Amino acid sequence: MQWNLQRILKATAFCLTAACLMLGSSYVVADEKGDKKGDDKKEVKKEEPKKEAPKKEEPKKEEPKKETKPAPKKEEPKKEEPKKEEPKKPAVTVKTLVTNLESPSGIAIQDGTGHVFVASRYGVYRYDAKGKTVDLEIAGYPTDVYGKGPKYNIGPLGVAFMDKDHLVVGDGSRPDAEELVRIYKVGDKPLEKWVKEDTAVQTLGPIKAGDKSAKGEGNFYGVAVGDGAIYITCNGDDTKGWVAKSVIKDGKAGPLEPSIATKEATNVDAPVAITFSPDGKELVIGQMGEVNVAGDSLLTFYDPKTGKLTKSLKTGLSDIAGLAYSPKTKKLYATDFSWVDAAKGGLFELKIDGDKVTAEKVISLDKPAAIAFDKEGNLYLTVFGTQGKDPEKSPGSLAVIKAGL
Repeated sequence: MQWNLQRILKATAFCLTAACLMLGSSYVVADEKGDKKGDDKKEVKKEEPKKEAPKKEEPKKEEPKKETKPAPKKEEPKKEEPKKEEPKKPAVTVKTLVTNLESPSGIAIQDGTGHVFVASRYGVYRYDAKGKTVDLEIAGYPTDVYGKGPKYNIGPLGVAFMDKDHLVVGDGSRPDAEELVRIYKVGDKPLEKWVKEDTAVQTLGPIKAGDKSAKGEGNFYGVAVGDGAIYITCNGDDTKGWVAKSVIKDGKAGPLEPSIATKEATNVDAPVAITFSPDGKELVIGQMGEVNVAGDSLLTFYDPKTGKLTKSLKTGLSDIAGLAYSPKTKKLYATDFSWVDAAKGGLFELKIDGDKVTAEKVISLDKPAAIAFDKEGNLYLTVFGTQGKDPEKSPGSLAVIKAGL
């Protein structure tokens, strides 16, 4: 009885399960067909997915190849070469040789002996560098006064050798139109006693007032010998600024004549310093300018044959009093007397670049005048100096700068 009951319960559960499955299936189909009822016989066609035609693959256009530029080379930083240090110039030392000279001006050095001849107020002295002796050679000159502001007693001024045995002396001891240029015969040794100024073997001048010179000429500051003639700077007629000339023929000097009117050529006063270029082709003149005007000195070049001005250059110096070329280096040197401000005076190297001159100071000097090199390159110079407390002692001197310029 118990077994039958179990079988009845199992059969009942089976029937219920089947009925539930049928009802669920009918509900699901209606939901897929939509809202149409009673159309149970219509088969639902399953929509097959459309087969899409395979897309033709378009050939890919190759993009033009970009040219690969080589990467710019990195510039390596340039290594700065170490700056070459310019060799330091040796210190310039001035050695005083002779003192107690009054208004020492021109300097000339005798070939063979190396003796230095110096013009000052009282005459011409001979200095022997080897024996270190000083002797008065020519004396008896009168005295003239020169200058604006400070005034100086002057005697003979410019000196130069015409040849080994003949010394040319330009006068400054007389009034303009009376001054002379004299030529003396000198030996290799100092004289036992000095000779008077009028014992010259030749006398040139005077250049008196006339058509060329309104007042006559004088103050023969500078003397240079070259190109077969003697050339002398004059400070007589300020309107012309003459350089006088004497042609040498058969060992004799000819008449002294005004030759180059430097002021007319340059519009600047007072030719003073004079020399020849190392090749002897140019006459080089320092145009001093006005003594009360600073910085107006000119460096000028002339053709000695024609007297034509070839170059005129501003220097910035105030009063060029001496000019000389070094025989060793061919450098050109000048002294600036500097009347306006003596503290600015000194020895200068004149560096010429085209039409420009740079005046580079070598050493300060107290009112320097003439300069001259010997064959070894030693530079001799005269200095006026400043009067000290002792009126009996003259401030002027002869000095030397040892070879090296």
